[in-house]
Amino acid sequence: MTEISRKLAAARTILILDKPFLGALVLRLPLIEAKGNWCEAAATDARALYYNPQYVEPLSLSQTQFVLAHEALHCGLSHFARREHRNLNRWNIACDHAVNLILLED
Repeated sequence: MTEISRKLAAARTILILDKPFLGALVLRLPLIEAKGNWCEAAATDARALYYNPQYVEPLSLSQTQFVLAHEALHCGLSHFARREHRNLNRWNIACDHAVNLILLED
């Protein structure tokens, strides 16, 4: 197990214990290392959570938890199903803003 894998596993575990709802969402998404340069940080397609190891490596454990919870909340709030005809880039920015506000308040 790599250091990044351990950090991701620890972040998931803490989320499960401290924030059960977010932890349950994160547990449903397999963690997959993003190959190539398509993913600069982290992403989800509602089936998996993809991460760039170079992005995750310098993060603290609490920052890693935030990233995992952020991606999982996109799924929990059904952002993929609700986009409809909206501009993809603007929709992503709006959804990121909404998710971050929820997590920062929590």
